[in-house]
Amino acid sequence: MSLGPAAARVGHLLRLLALVCCATGAAQARAEPGRAGELFAALRPAVVQVRVIDLASGDKAVLGSGFQISADGLVATNFHVVAEAVHEPGRYRIEYPGEDGAAVALHLLDVDVVHDLAILRAATPLPGVLAQASSELSQGERIFSMGNPLDLAMTIVEGNYNGFVAGARYRKILFSGSLNSGMSGGPALNQRGEVVGINVSHGGEQISFLVPVSYLAALQKKALDPGRAGKDMAARITEALLADQDGYFGALLAETWSSQPLGHFRVPGSLGNTVQCWGASDEIDEELFAHIGQECGSDDTVFVGEGVETGGLRYSFHAYSSEDLGLVRFYSLLDGQYAHSEWFADTDAEQMGNFDCREDFLTGQGIEWRVSVCARRYTELPGIFDMSVAMVTTSYAQEGLVANLALNGVSEPRAREFLRRFVESVSWAP
Repeated sequence: MSLGPAAARVGHLLRLLALVCCATGAAQARAEPGRAGELFAALRPAVVQVRVIDLASGDKAVLGSGFQISADGLVATNFHVVAEAVHEPGRYRIEYPGEDGAAVALHLLDVDVVHDLAILRAATPLPGVLAQASSELSQGERIFSMGNPLDLAMTIVEGNYNGFVAGARYRKILFSGSLNSGMSGGPALNQRGEVVGINVSHGGEQISFLVPVSYLAALQKKALDPGRAGKDMAARITEALLADQDGYFGALLAETWSSQPLGHFRVPGSLGNTVQCWGASDEIDEELFAHIGQECGSDDTVFVGEGVETGGLRYSFHAYSSEDLGLVRFYSLLDGQYAHSEWFADTDAEQMGNFDCREDFLTGQGIEWRVSVCARRYTELPGIFDMSVAMVTTSYAQEGLVANLALNGVSEPRAREFLRRFVESVSWAP
């Protein structure tokens, strides 16, 4: 369909008006609704590549992105981008490349390890500042992500806002756009050029995740609090992780745990909307026994350092029964399944101690258990532990239950309380 001359002139005028940007200066960089290219041109001066440099070699160790949030040089990025420099400041420096290619120093100001955010201060402020959005987006609204993927060049990616990830422990925005390595820490923008989120990770197949900008606003306020200046980064991280695990596991313990049948036992199912369960059963004729399995857990964890994550929760139950195996063979079957899970990955030896294990027999809800409990501490985060539990029933001749529990980054009091509740949550229901 074509337009007449008058209509065409009006349409042309409206397009010109739509392309006019708000006045910008060193203190502000905004753009009216428009295409990705217009946003990129208007906001590019406020977005940089963040580099973590290995001092010994002088080479880049980590690359990410960041953006300026105040005229005096505050720059936001992800915690995981600068984590190595946070943990070992004597081995690394943080910088961004200036317009002339020369390195400009970035100094660490504060971190939010739980929500994967960090604020730095630039030795030379950038010429632009990004405003943080204060209004909520609508489902399907167009948003734009900026960053430097794969050390190729600064780019802008279009996608859609799809609300918050369902069942996530931490609020994360679901972004139907393609984020790539190196874009972490860059801004995600609405059509007015305001920051709505911070690039954090990608799930593949055009699915990515953003940290809501509200967490950045809270961290910026903390970063400027003179009372935090006396705390080193390790103390701030430890304090945040202890508060996070206490709130999460405390809330789960305050819930009434649902109970569901598994063979001739009753076991807890999902402990909350952040925990998902999967089940499987089989009857193995040639092995002369039946098996029913259930595994549950939360997929959300907190990145602390390379190979070190906290906040995880996993548990499983596997019921076995047999009418044909003799007593000795059946107990041998259970004994073969009684082992600690492989949920704990190998981690940085400098940040984790070794597991210390104890085995005992105990009774809960009339069921006799053989139990092995292993724990290890975080060497640089005092008061935080990982706990792995393996349990097997010893009460019944041809029925047995094997259970596993893993708590990742938990305090000792919460670990003991959770284990006690876990044992008491299982009952015999013939």
